[in-house]
Amino acid sequence: MDIFQTVGEISGKAYNSYLQTAKENGGKIAGYFCQVPVEVIHAAGLIPYRMRAVGSTGTTKGDIYYSPLNCTFTRHCFDRALRGGFDFLDAVIFMNGCDHTRRMYDNWRYARKTQNISPDFLYMFITPHVIDENCIVRYAGEIRKFSKSLSEKFGTDITNDLLLNSIKLFNKQRRLIAKIYEKRKSMGVTVKGSDILSMLLAVTAMPVAAANDLLERIDASIGDNSVQEEADIRVLITGGCLEEIDIIRIIEGCHAVVVADNLSLGARYFDMEVDESGDPVESLAKRYLKKLSCPRMINAFDARMKYLYDTIKHYKIDAVITQKLKFCDLWGVENLMLMKESKRTGFPLLALERELYGEGIGQLKTRIQAFIEKARNMKKADMAAQSRA
Repeated sequence: MDIFQTVGEISGKAYNSYLQTAKENGGKIAGYFCQVPVEVIHAAGLIPYRMRAVGSTGTTKGDIYYSPLNCTFTRHCFDRALRGGFDFLDAVIFMNGCDHTRRMYDNWRYARKTQNISPDFLYMFITPHVIDENCIVRYAGEIRKFSKSLSEKFGTDITNDLLLNSIKLFNKQRRLIAKIYEKRKSMGVTVKGSDILSMLLAVTAMPVAAANDLLERIDASIGDNSVQEEADIRVLITGGCLEEIDIIRIIEGCHAVVVADNLSLGARYFDMEVDESGDPVESLAKRYLKKLSCPRMINAFDARMKYLYDTIKHYKIDAVITQKLKFCDLWGVENLMLMKESKRTGFPLLALERELYGEGIGQLKTRIQAFIEKARNMKKADMAAQSRA
């Protein structure tokens, strides 16, 4: 069986065989949202599970608690919770990423009391919105508070040695993913962007040791031969929540290839290792606040733009696609700033607005096709101008 077929089977389900086996052997699983330090969850003896809406078919129950003006990621996730789709979780760790996910914490606690939905341990992890030394101290304090709560609930004393062991495991995972990403710099398309997103969906829903073994197998399977013929446009995709692999496949269907990203299930997940030499709590705080960020970090736009321009250069990007869910204010503002940068510097940019697992895929396909063709024409014009020079 092709390794990415195995990956697809894992990523296409909210609850996979690895988690089922762990549960049967007495393991516990903690769902978490972005910016929550997975090392602390692991050090407490739990399996970190990145929250997702994979396989969701509607939001009718979630809509009882949410307005139609709330993003579809939160509505799909909470709809699944109300239907028992997250009953395998022993904890859910929320984060104040935005008002939509922040409100899910309140709704889940209320539904826990009124409908007895699982799990019984719900925790709000507070992350600063600014990157500076005071915020690093605040974040470290939040880690210690979080560690204490997990220890009291699950009976594990989270020592520095346990934290350091978890840090080393997840640092190894970051290195493995980074190594696979490096191979995407090649002008020959050795791995598809759709397979990369599937890979990230899989490894964030598995025990870390098993995920690392899978990544090593993936790395070994990637050869020098092109897996996508006639892919002459190299794309960087950025934006908010993206777990629909079909959107990447639409881009690939235009004889283009996604070779880089700034996604939560992508570069933002593995960017920057945790320092293994210092105090583990302080090292975690520095890593999670200083790594590649999303727009919730309000003083890091320049750092995100530096990453964008560096990636355009090193990965030889021809076009950038930024996408956001409707009613996401954070990425709405970011996209306006990206469009301003596109006009200033000239890199081709397409800004998409969409619903998670929603309708309108045909319209998205039409817009992507037109944009890729425009980028292709611009590239041909630039090459012709260079040949005349």
